[in-house]
Amino acid sequence: MYWYPPYAPVPMMPYDPMYLMASAFQWMIYPYYWMFYIEAYKIALDAWKKAFEAFAKSLEQTTQKQ
Repeated sequence: MYWYPPYAPVPMMPYDPMYLMASAFQWMIYPYYWMFYIEAYKIALDAWKKAFEAFAKSLEQTTQKQ
């Protein structure tokens, strides 16, 4: 009976370079991409808000004080 495997232990395989590149892209590039995407969304919402406010203001009737 063996207390250890009867064969030589296999050394750890090196990391896959394609996986390392993909994970680096995921951790370093995607946050900036989503930050830019969310900022563009905020800018679009702000533009719509200003447009609706201007439209509502143009519909108001102006009365002159006498």
